[in-house]
Amino acid sequence: MAEENVNEVLGIEDTTSQNGTTADDAEVTVSPNNSAENALNVIAAIVLWCGIIATVFCLFALTTTKVVDPTYKYSIHYDTIFNPSGLVISIGVFLSTLTTWSLLRVIANISMTLKQINSKTMK
Repeated sequence: MAEENVNEVLGIEDTTSQNGTTADDAEVTVSPNNSAENALNVIAAIVLWCGIIATVFCLFALTTTKVVDPTYKYSIHYDTIFNPSGLVISIGVFLSTLTTWSLLRVIANISMTLKQINSKTMK
């Protein structure tokens, strides 16, 4: 759908006068308050960074397991083995972090776009 068609459907006219200024320049344009969307974007960034840190922590803490090596008779010797369930948990933490981050960003972008459309239709 072309941009002119969307503007026409919404009733938004982009007309300019002879000297290149718009007809609405005489009115004071008030920009919509985007503080909630900005806060949502900040929360999304915090979720992303905390999720990346948690993923790295899970990779180091959960993917290796120390077990007692039974071949040593007179001392306790630990052997480190790979734990596949720790890798699955780490991947799950990372994917849920990305999903939450992208969902918060999409909600903030939808809200800002709706506010822009609303401010253009109210003129």
